[in-house]
Amino acid sequence: MTHAHSHPNAESQWLAHSLSLLLAAPHITLPDEGSEEARLGPGPVDVFTIRFNEMFMPEARGFVGGHAVDREELRKTLVGLQRRWNAAEGSCVGSEVHPTHVTEFHPTMAARMEFTPMYMYPREKETIMAEASGEEVGGVERIDCLMLEGDEYLFRQEA
Repeated sequence: MTHAHSHPNAESQWLAHSLSLLLAAPHITLPDEGSEEARLGPGPVDVFTIRFNEMFMPEARGFVGGHAVDREELRKTLVGLQRRWNAAEGSCVGSEVHPTHVTEFHPTMAARMEFTPMYMYPREKETIMAEASGEEVGGVERIDCLMLEGDEYLFRQEA
């Protein structure tokens, strides 16, 4: 059952679209610069990290399941979510922004993700709420803080 939200703002629609693109982007673990694999020349491109860097400010931070995280922890959380994201059986739509319990966070955009996670049994639909604040930099919206609420198992990198 998909919940329609009457009037998400343009920023919320941007957040939903951007999260959908990010979760669909291939994530590749690149070798360390000094390793043998790195000396073999150019290899695959990590589109996930490129999109993450385009979406998030350099000093971005977040809250995952009520816990404060830095930018790298936020990236790893989204990689974990990507491993379970099932675009074929899910949706990510703009949502209305709600006040949060975190006093230093004032979201301006929100998205609701509903999907049946991959690699989880029994297969039941899950919901994740994403709320973010950001600013326009050089004509492009960028996130400075992202809050994710949902089953913490969905955010883990390991299976």
